Amino acid sequence: MKILIADDQAKRYARLIASLATAGVGRENIDIAASSSAARECLGRTQYDLLILDILLPLWPEGEPTAQNSLDLLVELHEGDDHYPPGHIVGITADSSVAEGAAAQFADGTWTIVQYSESNDEWVNRIVNCVRYLLNEGRQVGGRVSENRIDLAVICALEQPELEEVLRLPWCWGSARPLDDVTFVHDGSFVVDGRTITVSATFSPRMGMVSTALRSAALISLLRPRLIAMCGICAGVKEKVRIGDVLFVDPAWDFQSGKRVRDKANSIFSMSPHQLHPPAIIRTHAEQIRADHVALAKISTVFGSDAPGQTRLFIGPVASGSAVLADGEVINEIKVQHRELIGVEMEVYGMYAAAYGASQPQPRPFAVKGVCDFADPDKDGSAQRYAAYASANVLRLLMERFGPRLLD
Repeated sequence: MKILIADDQAKRYARLIASLATAGVGRENIDIAASSSAARECLGRTQYDLLILDILLPLWPEGEPTAQNSLDLLVELHEGDDHYPPGHIVGITADSSVAEGAAAQFADGTWTIVQYSESNDEWVNRIVNCVRYLLNEGRQVGGRVSENRIDLAVICALEQPELEEVLRLPWCWGSARPLDDVTFVHDGSFVVDGRTITVSATFSPRMGMVSTALRSAALISLLRPRLIAMCGICAGVKEKVRIGDVLFVDPAWDFQSGKRVRDKANSIFSMSPHQLHPPAIIRTHAEQIRADHVALAKISTVFGSDAPGQTRLFIGPVASGSAVLADGEVINEIKVQHRELIGVEMEVYGMYAAAYGASQPQPRPFAVKGVCDFADPDKDGSAQRYAAYASANVLRLLMERFGPRLLD
C-alpha cells in the first residue's frame, strides 16, 4: 500500500507514521510532499492508494499556505489526466475555522476530513481506521458484512449538534471508521445487568427522508443491527408540547404523500399517508420512561441553567416531510392528517421505511427527537443544542434501563 502525505509540516506526522507501521504500512511506503507542486510531482509518477491532503498547503515550499492551492490540486486530480488519481483522499487541518469554511468545497473531493490535534490521537486513529479498511479490501462492492450483529445502530440527520450529543453519552466510543466508501461510524458499548450492548452511530450526509433511508439501509445491510434508532431535533405542535420536550415517534408518515387532482376549477391535494409504527415492546418501555418524572428531570438538571425547562417525554404522531418548515402555517394543514399530531420533522419515516423494507432479520426501529422550535418564524437556534442533548439522553435512559428486553 502506498500513501502520500501532502503537508508542509511533516514533523507532526511522526505519531501517525508509527501507528501506520503497526497497521502494516512501512515507512518506505509513505511519501511526504511539502507543497502542492511537490505533491503533483509525486502523483505524476506514482499510483497512491491514499492521499492525506492538508487543507492549507503552499504552492511551493517557501510559499504561504492557502486553501486554494489544495482545492486546485483536488480539481486537477478529479478532472485532469496528468496525474495518477489516488484511490482515496483524506483532508486534514489544524485550523477548525478554516476546516468549517472549506469543508463544503472539500466534501465532494475527499473521503473525509479530520481535525489535527497535538493533544490527542483522535485524528491518528481515524486515519489508521481508513488505512485498515483499505488493507482489508473494503473497496469491494457492497462493503463487508459484519460477521456478528451489533445490538443498536443510531442515525442522526446532523453531525452537529445531533451526533455530537450522542457521542457525549458514556458509551466507550471509538474513533470514526469507514463502514464502506461513503459511510463512517463510531463504535461503542455499554453494560446493562452484566450484558455488553454494542452500538454504532453515524449521521446522514444530508437532511431529509431519502438520504436518511439510504444511510439507514447501508447500516442495516452492513451491521445487521437488532435495533435501529434515530435521535435529533424536530418541530413541535405549540399547544401540545414545549421547547426541550422529547417526542417518541409513533407513528411516522410522509405528510406530502398523495396526488394533486382537479375538481372543476380547483386544484386539490388528495392525501395518502402511509403510517409506520415502532414495535409495541419499545413503545411500552417508552411509556415507562415517560412516567419517570425524576429521571427526566435529571436530564435538565445535569444540562444546567441554560435548560429551557424540565424535559418531558411525549409519545404520539410525528409527520415527516422533505422541506424545512418555518411559516407556522403548514403544521395546521398537517393536523388534518392526524388530529393528535405532536411534531413535524424531516427524516424518521425514511428510517422506519428502510427498517421495515429490509430483508430478514429486520431491525426494530424507533425514534426520539427533541423539540427545538414550532416551525414558525420565531425559531431560536440556541434551543437546538438542548433538544439534541435531551433526545440523546432519553435514548440512554431507554437503552440502559430496558436494553436487554428490547434486544431479546
